[in-house]
Amino acid sequence: MAERAHALIIGGTVQLGLGLLPIVPILLLPFIIVFFVIVFPLWGVALAVLGVLVLLIRGADWLARAAGVTALGGPAVAMSRAFRWVLTFGGLTERLSHNPP
Repeated sequence: MAERAHALIIGGTVQLGLGLLPIVPILLLPFIIVFFVIVFPLWGVALAVLGVLVLLIRGADWLARAAGVTALGGPAVAMSRAFRWVLTFGGLTERLSHNPP
């Protein structure tokens, strides 16, 4: 008798879990909206701003090197590194590709 009651409890839980399955997308909808309305556009704007800054710094570095000055080499490399960091979602994609599970 105890085994039957245990089986009914487990069966009821599974049925309840499957019954709630259609609600999951509705519960996740606010997070999806926040990501695509706030996070993704901010990432795009940051990428655009850093891209323009990288081009300006590289151009200034090229002009400085043509004049014989190497003072902008460090900032040009740092801006390229920052651009790459933003482009790869904070280095997340590179970390995942270097450490396969």
